Amino acid sequence: MCMNTNTLRIFVATSILLMAGVITVQYVWFRQAYNLEDRDFDQRVSSALRVVSKRLLEFNKNKNNQLVRPVERITSNYYTVQINDVINAPVLEEFLKQELARYDIRMNFEYGIYDCQKDAIRYTAFVCHSENCDNSDSTAHYDFPVVDIHNYYFGVHFPDKRYFLLGDLDNWFISSAVLLVLMCFFVYSLLLLFKQKRLSEIQNDFINNMTHEFKTPISTISISSEVLMKPEIVNTPERLLSYAAIIRKEAARLKKNVDTVLQTANIAQKIDKLNFEEVDVHELLEELSCSCEPLFREKGGQLILDLQGINPFIKADRLHFTNVLHNLIDNGLKYCETIPEIHLSTETRGNDLIVKVRDNGIGIAERDQRQVFNKFFRVHTGDIHNVKGFGLGLYYVKEMVEGHRGKISLKSKLGEGSEFSLCFPTV
Repeated sequence: MCMNTNTLRIFVATSILLMAGVITVQYVWFRQAYNLEDRDFDQRVSSALRVVSKRLLEFNKNKNNQLVRPVERITSNYYTVQINDVINAPVLEEFLKQELARYDIRMNFEYGIYDCQKDAIRYTAFVCHSENCDNSDSTAHYDFPVVDIHNYYFGVHFPDKRYFLLGDLDNWFISSAVLLVLMCFFVYSLLLLFKQKRLSEIQNDFINNMTHEFKTPISTISISSEVLMKPEIVNTPERLLSYAAIIRKEAARLKKNVDTVLQTANIAQKIDKLNFEEVDVHELLEELSCSCEPLFREKGGQLILDLQGINPFIKADRLHFTNVLHNLIDNGLKYCETIPEIHLSTETRGNDLIVKVRDNGIGIAERDQRQVFNKFFRVHTGDIHNVKGFGLGLYYVKEMVEGHRGKISLKSKLGEGSEFSLCFPTV
């Protein structure tokens, strides 16, 4: 059972809100997890650097120099450590490697040593820990800032800190990936639901149209048959002939409708059996104009030819190519609320011949233009059935054009008519 439109809208709106809520919660959890990792990183680095400063003082045999807060975090990934004594670069680097490793901070870092006498960073170096960097390159790329510390100090910069912290959030990324896959499946299910609903609507429209198209001739045949079954009808031959003609006419109408449905159902087989030959499109359009003249005369309209194509010859099945143009002209006549005026034109574009069919009908809304070539689709007109058909005409046109190795496109605007452009390779 297909859910109604209001229920579907509520379901979709609720689903969107739930997905937005899940995404928001995941983002909040990520920020919290990242901040926790950042605080843990800061504590471990600060502890390691305090040990380094203590070892440097012991190495320099400076036991009277005790700083209250030797380590200071300047930015998220840059720390300074005060030392009231000169700093030996090789010794500092070795201490940094040992203590950072002891606190499980195994990542690349850069360090710089400040000389308070020269008021400048006098020594910088890069220490490689990962496999994707050059161990022989010890050049620091960080521009160490001179901070307001009137003392000897060294600075340590961690260029890959963000990646290091994200690497500790593997479990979060795995759970988020699983959740993302589930959400993708859910969105895909929603799209399938919409598609199924649309197919159901098209199916219902087709059944309604078919019921309408078959009900009238069947009712007419039934009534005429009942009249013919009356014995006294023999005494009025003219009435007998009239009702027989009605039955014949309605039977032919029924046959035409059945043939239309069956023809479209077997269209794939027909495309495989197309009888291609060299066709002069200009000649065919002129013949078509002559055959359609009575139709336009009856409606007071006109069919205008504008044949500008340089090379009008294409490979086509004459019968089906003519049917394609007949369908487009017939649509232009059926969906016109004024005096019909249809333009047939050709032009050459490179090695292709463009055939355009433009009408002054009611036009097609932009939301329906992508679907008019779908099987059984008809533009909604409510419960009005003033235009007969099953929604198979343009489907047949598209399939046949592509069967001729061509392309079809549509330009239309409500109230201003439609223009179908057919593009075929010339010979």
